[in-house]
Amino acid sequence: MTLSLTRTALFLLAGTALTACTTVEPVRPNFPTRPAPSQPLPVPPPVRQDEPAMQPRPIPPVESSQLPSISPPRPQSVRPAPRPMTTETVTRTTVAGKVVETAGPAKDYTVKPGDNLDAIARTMGTTRKQIADDNDLKPPYALRPGQVLKGPRTTSAKAYVVGQGDTLFAIAQRFSVSAAAIAQANDREIEAPLAIGERLILPEGFKDKGPTTIRTQVTAPARDVPPTPSTPTYSEPVRQPSRPTPPPIIDEPATTIRTRVTGKVVDAAGAPKTYKVKSGDNLDGIARSLDTTRKDLAEDNKLKPPYALQPGQVLKGPETKVKAYVVGQGDTQALIAKRFGVTQRALADANNVKIGAPVRAGRQVILPAGYRDRGPIREEVAAPRPKPAPVPTYTPPVQTYPAPVQPTPAPTPYDRPPVTPPPIVQPPATRPAPVRPTPVAPPVTRPSTPPTPAAPVVGTPTDAQITSFGRGRFIWPLRGDVISDFGPKGTGQRNDGLNIRVSTGEPVRAAAAGDVVYAGDQVPGFGNLVLVKHADGWVTAYGHMSRVDVKMQQKITQGQQIGQAGSTGGVTEPQLHFEVRYAPTPQDRARPIDPKLVLPK
Repeated sequence: MTLSLTRTALFLLAGTALTACTTVEPVRPNFPTRPAPSQPLPVPPPVRQDEPAMQPRPIPPVESSQLPSISPPRPQSVRPAPRPMTTETVTRTTVAGKVVETAGPAKDYTVKPGDNLDAIARTMGTTRKQIADDNDLKPPYALRPGQVLKGPRTTSAKAYVVGQGDTLFAIAQRFSVSAAAIAQANDREIEAPLAIGERLILPEGFKDKGPTTIRTQVTAPARDVPPTPSTPTYSEPVRQPSRPTPPPIIDEPATTIRTRVTGKVVDAAGAPKTYKVKSGDNLDGIARSLDTTRKDLAEDNKLKPPYALQPGQVLKGPETKVKAYVVGQGDTQALIAKRFGVTQRALADANNVKIGAPVRAGRQVILPAGYRDRGPIREEVAAPRPKPAPVPTYTPPVQTYPAPVQPTPAPTPYDRPPVTPPPIVQPPATRPAPVRPTPVAPPVTRPSTPPTPAAPVVGTPTDAQITSFGRGRFIWPLRGDVISDFGPKGTGQRNDGLNIRVSTGEPVRAAAAGDVVYAGDQVPGFGNLVLVKHADGWVTAYGHMSRVDVKMQQKITQGQQIGQAGSTGGVTEPQLHFEVRYAPTPQDRARPIDPKLVLPK
């Protein structure tokens, strides 16, 4: 019986050791847990005093033997033979979009000396009324040599529908034209990205060669090769975890519609009409040409009876009303020109800026004559292709076998759970003298020096930096001869701006949008003066004006008239004193800079 209990204990301990070696540590829960209450231990029956104490029984030696294998029978496996490789031809087609009918670009006509509206309408195959409406012309339809008129749009143009992966150069190769010709026909840049579904107008004389076919040789394993049996080998059975099925790869990504250039078109004050006096002209005829009255024309130009005119004299007419586009977030000059059917050059000339100059959100961009609003631009954008989920790799566990375990006596029903006893300290034979611990000096800690904060950038911006900061922000308040430049004058004096010779009463316009922070005549030497505060630390000043048309704390837009030029403030001739000041940070004081650094050339 003792031998049977001992063997039973041996097998139980061996099984426990195997479980401990092969069981993975359980995952701890992510919520608080409490230990389960311990079960009360059974109380052993009382030992009778008259019964002799139980003597320990001798334990016979236990023979160690190899544990029986519990592995299932080893199945025969078939090792697939490597497939032979073959070369296959793969055919791929590119630039496979359709060619469709579309509305072509509008015809343009440059006015020549002696042209009239009726002759131009006959040349462009339209009517006088239609060409006047398309170009916002008013009676008596005064034309200037060099003026560009927009005619009717053509209806027989062909367009290519952009497909997935198409490029401008690949499309040009298919239709036997250059990429520059396609870009010019669509009023776009060569480097501008293409959108799927976009229609590109094909230039005249194109020849469609059809989609481009590309054949390539690839190496692939041969198909339908049966596996060959091999010598069966034994491998430890391993349970493979179920692998998640990766999502299917979408060959054609979904597309989304993006709308751009969604700003509004508003009314704005345009430049006044002008007329250059010719021999034999009189004030009444000029007034009719400028669509105004004799009295208003005389007052606008400070003319006195008998209104003597000289050939070559330039007369200012009434102010014009123009349309302007309010720039939205992400708009560019090229996109605005595309929406309104004009070229970037015409848009830049109308706003007195460079081609491709950046435009700021909220700014009003004057639209050139003959524009045609096509509405916001709709672009098809390919949605990002979903990435397949990573397939987890499985590493089979390493099976280990425990070392032989020495048998222990069989436990009795009254054994308590094993408790680790405290270490036993043998008392010394003699009590040693008390040893006082040697005081240990605390480690010397040197105070760490706090890092010195990085000093802010201090210094005066260079002319090149100021030019880059102010590029595209300002326009000329008016045009005229500069009679005094920026800088020292050699007599102990200094000009903090530009003095521009003008005619009395000529409109003075805001160089940029902002807030009027001063409007009055209390600054000695400047006469009627207006100060405008702009974003990012910029300030402009306008002095010597004969009249001020704005008030303090008034918000103004770029190009808005703020007054009229004059000779107030002690100057001897009509002129405008114009300053530009800049402060790099809000803590700095705005200092004067050369206005020519930030004004368009």
